[in-house]
Amino acid sequence: MSRGIVRVVMLVIAALAVWVAARQVTSFGRSSADIAADSLRALDARTRRDTLHDGETLDILLRRGGLDGAAARQVLAATPMIDPRRVRPGMAVEFISDSAGSPATEIVFKLAIDRHVRVTRSDSVAWSAREVELPWTVDTIIVRGAVANNLYDALHGAADELFPGASHNGLVFAIADVYKFRVDMSRELRKGDSVHAVIERARGPESSTRVSQVLATRLFVGNRPIEAFYFEAPSSSNVFYDGSGKSLATAFLRSPVEFARVTSSFGMRFHPILRIRRAHEGVDYGAAQGTPVMSIGDGTVVRAGDAGGYGNVVEVRHPNGYVSRYAHLSRFSAKGQRGNRVNQGDVIGYVGRTGLSTAAHLHFEILVGGNQTSPTVALRNVDGTPLPSAAKPAFDRVRSTLLAFLGRPPGVVRAD
Repeated sequence: MSRGIVRVVMLVIAALAVWVAARQVTSFGRSSADIAADSLRALDARTRRDTLHDGETLDILLRRGGLDGAAARQVLAATPMIDPRRVRPGMAVEFISDSAGSPATEIVFKLAIDRHVRVTRSDSVAWSAREVELPWTVDTIIVRGAVANNLYDALHGAADELFPGASHNGLVFAIADVYKFRVDMSRELRKGDSVHAVIERARGPESSTRVSQVLATRLFVGNRPIEAFYFEAPSSSNVFYDGSGKSLATAFLRSPVEFARVTSSFGMRFHPILRIRRAHEGVDYGAAQGTPVMSIGDGTVVRAGDAGGYGNVVEVRHPNGYVSRYAHLSRFSAKGQRGNRVNQGDVIGYVGRTGLSTAAHLHFEILVGGNQTSPTVALRNVDGTPLPSAAKPAFDRVRSTLLAFLGRPPGVVRAD
């Protein structure tokens, strides 16, 4: 019988002892619960838990776990599936022994939540390893939220139990990513707006939860519903379409920075440095120094360098003749160099405070025909590609099903 099976049997015996604890007391005056608890403590004492520290090697970690140099080398030789260059600080490791205080006979490397490598010693020297993929289950969730300040807060109370901890952030980013071509989450959401969504949720080991796939969303922006439905069309990289079958993806992102706050809009304003009223011919996004700045669309970098009051600036010319301008950058990325071709979403620089700037932020402009134009107006008029007519019947069936889900109350979707 393998050590793993023996350990499971011991755990079952200990658990049974706990179950009968309330009904049985030994002749020595100790309850079965006490005895069972002692058994569980003994089992736990056989397992030592550790993590890989910053800057240390697996060899050092194994030696700290009680292995001598020869045994550590044998374990590493038995685990070619573990690339020492790819393991990260904080990786959890368990050292399991036959008895408390004895050398480990089993080691578990927890490379990821759902991927472990289990190494066992079959005799006094030989070690063997096997990779274990832990299963995930998928269900369908309906979430709803009302906007008070932003999308994060809208989903905070509404989905905390369904997407706890870090998975809540994943939910917010997944929904925001659906609308990155249509809605500037930093500028356009207002109190009273709302969001509905149908989400495939994956649940894995150790109570882990994550978004598997956004299936449908309905975002109300100023009482205007913007719907998105997940649909895989043949020969298309687009996966989200509005109710009429037009792709939500367009030639331009609505914002060059993720989840930054708008500190100054397009139009007249009082300049904080020059102390005069003058036209502000772009949008300012307040963000931390070093925040990545993305090109809103495909194009060519036609300018990258110092530009006086703009500070470090990058300009990208796009195929439709638009030019996007990104100013006050702290530095340029490798992509953000004059003459380079860039794709939508490529990082071209980083938020800074160069030029006429009182604090770290991005000044963003759109030039149409050489004239500064409100980004909200310029980007709103760019439409998505419609589905091929042959794909429309299948899309309509998917849309009909997802619309029914959007009408359901929040929570886990139960089979009818």
